[in-house]
Formats: sequence, structure tokens, C-alpha cells
Amino acid sequence: MLGDCVDRVIKDRQLLEDSYRGGEVSGHEIPTLIKALLLVSIDKDCPGAARYVNGDWSEIDLVMPLLTLLVPAVGWSSYAMGHFLSLCERAGAAYPFEAFAEQTQAVVNDIENAKGSWSGTLLPARIAGVIQNLSDSNYPLQPSQTQALLRILDALVDLGDRRSAALEQAETFRRVRVEGV
Repeated sequence: MLGDCVDRVIKDRQLLEDSYRGGEVSGHEIPTLIKALLLVSIDKDCPGAARYVNGDWSEIDLVMPLLTLLVPAVGWSSYAMGHFLSLCERAGAAYPFEAFAEQTQAVVNDIENAKGSWSGTLLPARIAGVIQNLSDSNYPLQPSQTQALLRILDALVDLGDRRSAALEQAETFRRVRVEGV
């Protein structure tokens, strides 16, 4: 059923790159589905819940296949990316490092679909914040992990994000070079 919901969101005309005002999510159904699929539909901790909203993100791998489909497809939308980053911030170190790098790289590769909707937002800085948290909690990083994060940071610097530029100078990234750049 959740797979059908992901398909519904991905195919919605609001989230098609070519549509009029593409990426601007409105109405009730799609925003609610996006928040629910990204596990951020509840804004406060619910200690009696079985998982996720109680702060226990140890079973996030159960929904990772759905997130791996959803985030690259709709993450270029500032609405969807904002909620994805809320998920990553809440999950913290429990969010799988490789999945974050893969999903975020796919979004950054399609950033031209956003048609400037990320301008003036904190999305690039929030991505850099998640990168900093994940790199700190997984320190020391493997060279391939560091290079994956540097590719994302380079794209964020190209968007004008100062936090990403500063983060590239951090000890974790200072002596690493991205191949092919």
C-alpha cells in the first residue's frame, strides 16, 4: 500500500517538472501524503508510539526502499526536500549514511527542475547541517563516503551556500579531492 502511495505522489501533476508551477505543492492530499511518507506528519514526540515518532529510528531500514524511490523523484521540490531534511534531522545518526548520500546526490543532480524555487530558502544550509551531523557521527569516513559528500557540498556551494563552503574546509574534508573535478 505504501508503494502505491509513493507512486501516487511521484505521478502527481504538481510534482512533474514540466507542469505549470511544478514543485509547488498545494491542496490537502499530496502535502499530507508527502509528510506521512517521509515520517514527519507528527510535529511532536509521541513516547507511546511503536517507532519513529517516539524518537526510536532504529528500524528506519524498513522504509528505506520507499524513501529511495520518493526522494530522488520529488526532492527537487522545496516542499518535499524540506520535509525530507526534517526526517534526516530527526533521525540523526540512525539515518543510513549511504542512503542519504545517494538520495541527496540524485536531488542535487536534478536541481535545475526546481527552477529557482530553492533560492532564498535554508535548504542548502540544512543539507550541509545534515552532512555535518552524519560525517561527525560516522567519523572517520571512508574515502568514497567523503567524496560522495564533497560532490553534494560542491553543488551547494554552486548554489551560493556559505555553510557548505565552510564545511568543505573542515578537518573531515580538507585533504580529500573529488576525482574528475
